[in-house]
Amino acid sequence: MRLARACLLLPALRIPNYKECVAEKGHEACANLLPFFQWLYEHGFKPFLNAVAGSSYGMAYGHFRRDHSDPLNVWLHVGCLFLQIFGNFALLDCLDRTLGTRSVAPFTAAAWALALGRTPSPPSVRAFTIALLAVASRGCAALAPRDYYASLMLLTGPLELICYWLYLPDHNLKRPGAPWFCAALAARTAFCLFLRGHVGLLGVTPAVGAAGVVALLMVGSLVRSRNNLPLVSQFGSALWVPALLLDQPWVYFLSLSFMGAGLQGVAHEITRQKGTLNQLTDAGYELAHTSFFPVLTLQSLHHSSYGPFAATVAALGAHGDARSRRALGLRD
Repeated sequence: MRLARACLLLPALRIPNYKECVAEKGHEACANLLPFFQWLYEHGFKPFLNAVAGSSYGMAYGHFRRDHSDPLNVWLHVGCLFLQIFGNFALLDCLDRTLGTRSVAPFTAAAWALALGRTPSPPSVRAFTIALLAVASRGCAALAPRDYYASLMLLTGPLELICYWLYLPDHNLKRPGAPWFCAALAARTAFCLFLRGHVGLLGVTPAVGAAGVVALLMVGSLVRSRNNLPLVSQFGSALWVPALLLDQPWVYFLSLSFMGAGLQGVAHEITRQKGTLNQLTDAGYELAHTSFFPVLTLQSLHHSSYGPFAATVAALGAHGDARSRRALGLRD
């Protein structure tokens, strides 16, 4: 409930522009404030925060479509979207079970549906987005993935290592070949099996464990790599380790959000299209990109399959620029 109250206060904050943050000495940390909230993507207030301090859907789609015009890239992002949505609502199911209620996940789904359903995207895209949120919310509650989260870790091992493979050059490390990848996967699997036999090894209380994880994420969100992404977005996939050490399933499901983001980078690497998020230098653009991601991805898929959607300039909002209008098939 404290998290919910904190999120309610967020729309009142003015998120500073990246250039404004770094212009004044001693305020460089302001530019890194947003990534800390981005890993909290599962809360339902983010789209409303974007409405106050972010950017328009037209601007967000202009940025997104520019870097996701290859159909293969779009389809790979759809797979990442499903992974992140699953992890999102599995985490919320853990929170609901901890609180002994069934309100957090449905509220988040409803909040997202309300915000994303009002975007100037094709009706079929909005309908599928809302249906996806509803199925994920109900499905995670029925399947209770927290009961077998340790087994899921074994299945996501190859995906995790692929994410690390992508980011190695950012740390002056050469990407290894297939033999090294197989050896790393075997070592990771063995370590995972060992921890499965010693779940909760640290023996700390859930509150202490959660505080430690949050502190780790805060530090990781304030340190950026050479490609302008926070370290937490590169190595957050490894949160399955503290999840087993603390016996906290929600920590593992949180790691899936970072894994999905890493796999999006892999998709860009495969299709040789630049990633969008690390090109954005305005906090409002970053917030819009991450807030609208489900419908951005599905509209880009629609765009690749059926051509541009005939939106209107008025629907784009005051912030829609010429590039955004062209991405939506408009002509000035």
